[in-house]
Amino acid sequence: MQAGDEPLQSRPESISGLSIASVTEVVYEHLRKRILTGMQPGQPLRLNTLAAELGVSTTPVRMALEKLGADGLVLQEGRRSATVAPLSLADFKDIYAVRRCLEGAAARAGTARMDSQDRTAMMAQHQLLDEMASRADPDLDRYLEVEWRMHEICYEAAGHPRMLREIQSFRRQAERYFRLALTEGMNFLEDLEHQREFFHACYRGDAEAAEDVATALLDWTVERVAPILAHSGAMASSTV
Repeated sequence: MQAGDEPLQSRPESISGLSIASVTEVVYEHLRKRILTGMQPGQPLRLNTLAAELGVSTTPVRMALEKLGADGLVLQEGRRSATVAPLSLADFKDIYAVRRCLEGAAARAGTARMDSQDRTAMMAQHQLLDEMASRADPDLDRYLEVEWRMHEICYEAAGHPRMLREIQSFRRQAERYFRLALTEGMNFLEDLEHQREFFHACYRGDAEAAEDVATALLDWTVERVAPILAHSGAMASSTV
């Protein structure tokens, strides 16, 4: 292992007997979680080192790194080396500008087309958020999973699969920035209040309000994350 590398703390569950595509997905999810929860911008991701640590060939690792590159989490540096992508204020604002347009439209269209089954499913996710918020130390991974699923139910109801795929892609690109805000002191309860407003707008079928809340939630996040990135100049503008 080269100097500056951070060792992976655990391997994925057994991947023997899986297809290359399945192995790639396991490696992708494993590395994505590591990047989101601990790796620093600029940290090396060496192909051979990762393959050896994970007990796989270099092919699924290379494919996973390419997929992480598409998510904006990795910068490729030739065929055998990559680094964790920097956090950029310009990139952050660009991602959220696109999300604002896409998710506002999906919230309006989805709310107008939701049926009773969709509303019941959204209510279940909303109740889970309330339960987590009542805990002294909520699980961030689980909170983000449930929060996103609640939105996704509405967006799926819009009936525009291509739009949904784009939303999911930009959501993945945005996650590091939102996690940064939460780890830098943004209160879960503040976010939860916006999630409640979104749920109630969708549940009562108010498409205009759902669009307004969805875009306001994204604007609220930008207002809190942008100053953090601006203050952390080295993190925001260059690799380490």
